[in-house]
Amino acid sequence: MRVSVNGAILYVDVDGSQLQVGPGGLTARPTMVVLHGGPGFDQGYLRPGLAPLASHAQLVFVDLRGQGRSDRPPVRTCTLEQMADDVAELCDRLGIVRPVVFGHSAGGFAALHLAVRHPGSVGALILCDTAPTLAPLPDDDPPPSLAQRSSPEAAQVAQQLFSGDFSAETFDAFGQLVGPYYAAPGHTDIPGQLLALSGFSADVARYFFTELAPSYDLRARLPEISAPTLVMVGRYDWVCPGCALRQRAASWRHRFPARTLSRSRGPGTSPSPKNHTPFKTTWWPFLPHRPQRMPQPPKWPPSNRRPAASSPPPARRPAAEARMNSTLIREPFSRGPACAGRARPTAEPGADAGPAAPRGAALIFKNG
Repeated sequence: MRVSVNGAILYVDVDGSQLQVGPGGLTARPTMVVLHGGPGFDQGYLRPGLAPLASHAQLVFVDLRGQGRSDRPPVRTCTLEQMADDVAELCDRLGIVRPVVFGHSAGGFAALHLAVRHPGSVGALILCDTAPTLAPLPDDDPPPSLAQRSSPEAAQVAQQLFSGDFSAETFDAFGQLVGPYYAAPGHTDIPGQLLALSGFSADVARYFFTELAPSYDLRARLPEISAPTLVMVGRYDWVCPGCALRQRAASWRHRFPARTLSRSRGPGTSPSPKNHTPFKTTWWPFLPHRPQRMPQPPKWPPSNRRPAASSPPPARRPAAEARMNSTLIREPFSRGPACAGRARPTAEPGADAGPAAPRGAALIFKNG
């Protein structure tokens, strides 16, 4: 679906239903809003790794402003702050209340901005292979660098691209020489398979790395985050080593009873089908486990309503006529196929129709 927010059109796709049938009726499952990395990529590369989680939660994949299948507003509007504001507005428009927000890599940059700018829009935060700054930081347990794992040519191409050279030649060389090292040893085939599922917006990436990245630093605002937060750090992630978040996670532990830090030696810097099981067991404590009971719509036939005081009482009819009319009303709805496609009648004006459905239900009913 395409949703207009803050003067831009965002592409959103939903995997998994919000409602599930339980012994007591319909219950609501948790919703996870997924923010991709780059900047410049889109949701595609995250789909294989996260799709299995749709059996436990509703996944809302977002192509951030100017990227993927979303429209192309002026590139100078594609800031991390604006992307965070877009996600907050998107959740409000779709009726998604305090979801779990998953941010991978640069999607984590946007998720961090969302948590500090719109704390009421975040129920829980999962930060996967991301960082609050790209500035070099001292690290007592650093991951192997790109130079240590690859060739001098690969390190040179990476330096060119991160300096703003997103020409077709540089980007192709990056994919061939540097891309495999976005994964752990023994899994260097995974990045190419995943990134082939995503497009790339070079103008957004160039704008970020040349103008926004040097000043990106949210370390001072991390204490403002009040939502339960899970920090997931890849042991071989040389792009976003995450030492700042590792240090911050230690101070978060006294506030959040669930696991706050997970350091993975899995196949790469992003979720993939090969590390689905440990990934699920790590984020599972951050999802609300108690199903939320959904209000039920009025049932047919509606119960008899007492007429308003100003209305005259209905005339009494012979018992036989009343039975005949009653049968004609009920019969079509007791034969199954006869009522296929019939709209459920609405309650009378002023009648008590029970509690209103939560706003999160609108996501399913509008687009299901």
